[in-house]
Amino acid sequence: METTVLVLVYALIIITFVFEVWLAILNYQNRNAKIPDVVSDIYNEEEYKKWLDYNMTNFRFGMILKSINTILFLALLSFKFFPSINNVAVNSSGNDELQVVIFMGLYFAVGFVIGLFTSYYDKFVIEEKFGFNKSTKKTFVLDKIKSLLLTIIFGGGLIYGISALYHNVSSMFFIYTYISLIAIVLFVNLFYVKLIVPIFNKLRPLEDSELKTRIEELAKSVGYEINKISIIDASKRSTKLNAYFSGFGKFKQVVLYDTLMEKMSDDEILAVLAHEIGHSKYKHTLFNLFQTFIMLSLYIGALVLMLEIPEVSTAFGFEETNFGFSLILFSVFMSPLMIPVQLITSYFSRKHEYQADEFAVQNHKKESMETALKVLGKENFVNLTPHPLYVKLTYSHPPMVERINAIRKVKD
Repeated sequence: METTVLVLVYALIIITFVFEVWLAILNYQNRNAKIPDVVSDIYNEEEYKKWLDYNMTNFRFGMILKSINTILFLALLSFKFFPSINNVAVNSSGNDELQVVIFMGLYFAVGFVIGLFTSYYDKFVIEEKFGFNKSTKKTFVLDKIKSLLLTIIFGGGLIYGISALYHNVSSMFFIYTYISLIAIVLFVNLFYVKLIVPIFNKLRPLEDSELKTRIEELAKSVGYEINKISIIDASKRSTKLNAYFSGFGKFKQVVLYDTLMEKMSDDEILAVLAHEIGHSKYKHTLFNLFQTFIMLSLYIGALVLMLEIPEVSTAFGFEETNFGFSLILFSVFMSPLMIPVQLITSYFSRKHEYQADEFAVQNHKKESMETALKVLGKENFVNLTPHPLYVKLTYSHPPMVERINAIRKVKD
């Protein structure tokens, strides 16, 4: 049985790696496809050459990073790294839950150190080269320190709690863990902007202006109440644009990137907001929450089944089932199972984007929605010719071409 587990784990890691590389190559090779006329005005010749260079640079960096991560994980498995750090954890504490936290913390530390170098290179070499990065090294370091502290506090607390459930109420592990994670998901959805975002960014209310009045009028005209409109100082890190709604009920609010305010006209900003209101009117947030709850039940159920097989741990040098190691290896077993799940979730996500676009066109201006998408595409350097299979598996939003074609078909 242990041999079977060993072969299966190594095979899944290698097959997943090969599949992801093949998919990325497929998408990269599609970069030279003819740009459809409907989006041919997004990039001029110089900008298009710059996009090709950006695409190539990110592809190469992604392939190197994926290869390093895969080789490193295989090495950690092969050279008994995990039993070794488990011994450190066991010798550090007599508490089962703390042992799991220490074990996961040591593993996380490896990824954190590697992530420091890769994220630095991505931000200060690649993004800097193409004019996207606005972050300073001081901001970068502070962000990493804050992220680390949040991970230690909340991530460590979560692992401790789930481990305690496993060790003390194993017969009710599925139900208690499921309820706990649902509560966390709801909490994050409600209070993310209020509690987490201010740790990294400054939020300021949208000042009284013609734009604010028009936003309020738009919301009122479709029967939607906006409790708060905030501007986030995204420009201190990047030039890229975005806007989003957060929360629901009395906690919902609009967050606009200051870069979006700078690059778009009032009509285009209204189109983007009408799109976001469309998500709310069509209950997409609730749908996504329901989808998350279903996914959590599948994940926890699969984890419970895996914990019942001690060979998952003993095959890699443990004497019995190790909860922390099982959590780590869980992602390996779930990778192939996630492909059909990702197909389904991505499909519904893209469908929701079409519906929100249609809502924006019907309640604002068709031409403003189209030009807003083109501004987003240009400023965020979107891929205008992604491979169809790559889209089906990984895109939460439809490609730019398909969105604009769909918009033009809507009767406004």
